[in-house]
Amino acid sequence: KTFFLSQVLLNFILLDSKTLEFLKQTSFLKKFIVNNKFQITDYFAFSLIGLLVYLTILLATPSFFSVKAIKDICKNKASFSVASLFSLLFAIIFNFTIQNSIRGDTEFRLSTGATSFQIIIFFAIFLVMYLIFNRFLISTIFISLIISGITIASSLKFQFRQEPILPSDIVWLKEPKLLLEFVNGFACIVYILLGLFVIVSLYIFFRKKILANKIIPNYKYRLSILILTAVLLMSIVGIFTNKKDGKIQENIPIISVLNNYEDLNWYGNTINARSRSLVFVWLSQLSDSTMYKPQKYSAEKIKAIEQKYQKASQILNKERTNKIEEQTVIYILSESFSDPTRVEGVKLSKNPISNIQKIKEQNTSGLMKSDGYGGGTANMEFQSLTGLPFYNLSPSISVAYTEVVPKMNKFPVISNQFEAKNRVAIHLAAPTNYSRNVIYKSLGYSKFISLLTKGLDVHYQGVNYSDSSTYQLIIDNMKDNQNYFFSVMTMQNHSPWKEEEPNNIEASNSNFSSDVNEQLTNYTRLLHHTDIATKDFLDRLSKINKKVTVVFYGDHLPGLYPQSAFKNNPESQYLTDYFVWSNYETPKLNYPIVNSSDFTALLLEQTNSKVSPYYALLTEVLHKASVGKKNLDAEGRQIAEDLKLIQYDIVAGKGYLTKDFFKVQSE
Repeated sequence: KTFFLSQVLLNFILLDSKTLEFLKQTSFLKKFIVNNKFQITDYFAFSLIGLLVYLTILLATPSFFSVKAIKDICKNKASFSVASLFSLLFAIIFNFTIQNSIRGDTEFRLSTGATSFQIIIFFAIFLVMYLIFNRFLISTIFISLIISGITIASSLKFQFRQEPILPSDIVWLKEPKLLLEFVNGFACIVYILLGLFVIVSLYIFFRKKILANKIIPNYKYRLSILILTAVLLMSIVGIFTNKKDGKIQENIPIISVLNNYEDLNWYGNTINARSRSLVFVWLSQLSDSTMYKPQKYSAEKIKAIEQKYQKASQILNKERTNKIEEQTVIYILSESFSDPTRVEGVKLSKNPISNIQKIKEQNTSGLMKSDGYGGGTANMEFQSLTGLPFYNLSPSISVAYTEVVPKMNKFPVISNQFEAKNRVAIHLAAPTNYSRNVIYKSLGYSKFISLLTKGLDVHYQGVNYSDSSTYQLIIDNMKDNQNYFFSVMTMQNHSPWKEEEPNNIEASNSNFSSDVNEQLTNYTRLLHHTDIATKDFLDRLSKINKKVTVVFYGDHLPGLYPQSAFKNNPESQYLTDYFVWSNYETPKLNYPIVNSSDFTALLLEQTNSKVSPYYALLTEVLHKASVGKKNLDAEGRQIAEDLKLIQYDIVAGKGYLTKDFFKVQSE
């Protein structure tokens, strides 16, 4: 009877019209399709029969277990069938909730096999949990909490950053206070405690009444299934780990089609999660190398590139007369700074950044292409300090500081040009965020002023520390007779946005909700305070009797805009403002759009400072192969390839580059 009912269920699956569509996309059957029609051959017929037998066996098993599980539930008896059925149900539910959490307000087509792949992975994970606990009720509660927690976290992250939750986000569990800032912290704690109390109470009451027996009484049977399931999961991870040039071996069911059928890697994690499933992105991040190996990579090639740019640096240095370490340099990453009028439909009652716009008109300035929306501060900082562009790294990389830096052979940063005692970092947030305390220590920074620094004399603007407080800390740590390098990140315009003054500044978009318009207004008022503080800061620097240059840029847009705001102009979602200002006369250079990795080359050019072979390469990238240069010519493509080879050697290769490549050659 159980077998008969399972076969009825199986027929519904095999006769579904989508089954054939899925089979048509498999690498095995695609070779038999010409002009979208099957070519019938003896080999095809024999192979198709074998495939259908395989699918029948594969699908018959869950059909049988599902029917058996229903019978066991009616008897109030926990069993492996019940655990399998609920693992499958939870997998289907979690697949829906987690994908829905990153859907946004735009529609995306799931790739062939994406849903099946994700459900299979979730099913295996949940089954392992059932077998570990070996009790139905506690396992079900635990899985339900995991599904709810991850879905809510993913939804919140996507709301603020338009990015899915990733394995690398686990590091944020070390900063619960910062996480609670994104929600109503006190109320959230109360609800969590109340919810846990209710759950524990219900468990104690029902644990001996609902499916109370062990799922698998036999220890050896249970251990065998656990091992088999674990082997399945590890083999899938192994498949992802053994990618070559981003491709998975052909003829692996579902996975080969999902990974190889369309080239979506360059879209980044968000689009890949929407199209290929979030689990696909998770596995890619856990298994991918930090950067794919370029085909021409070798010791001989790296040596040739090194010699090429040694000559290029010698040519550049004949024209350049200054040394960057003979002045003070300040990199200011202005949190979420971006002109809101670039977003289509936004109307302002008053220009909030008139001073900065005037500064931009008089100095080297333009737009910076960000790699993130609503987040990604650490990646912008990494690029600006190292000159290594994020677009060359593996598309699964989320945070360079935690995923790339620990594996790097060398760590080339502009601060290395300055004495270690005069390298200062300022960021009024937790020092452990993105391992900055470890990063700065390895870079030899003498001082890191953070949220935990004692004796800070700072004040708030909105709900975060003000830009004027951050600027004052720069002034306080700058001695007249010494030259410094400052890496500074502000916090004032970080979410959440709340500011009542000046009340004559209003911002709105007729297509936005009232809540979004309120956030936009508060954010715009905060920009006004940034505008005033920045002008005052530069005015003070202009009176200092030594050379000072400031590189100012916004790291990303605030994550308050709905996705629909960028529908007609997608690029506007990733464009922020930048300028390079000096307190002495420098040329006004014309770079209307740059990448954050271009800033050091731009700084050295504006200050007429000598370059190392490495910075000679980055200068060539700035001139001929950066983000603003489209349809690169042969020379531009070669320069871009040189950078990719050098970057691979630095972050994931054998480390063939010599120390001289990063040093300014003596006269």
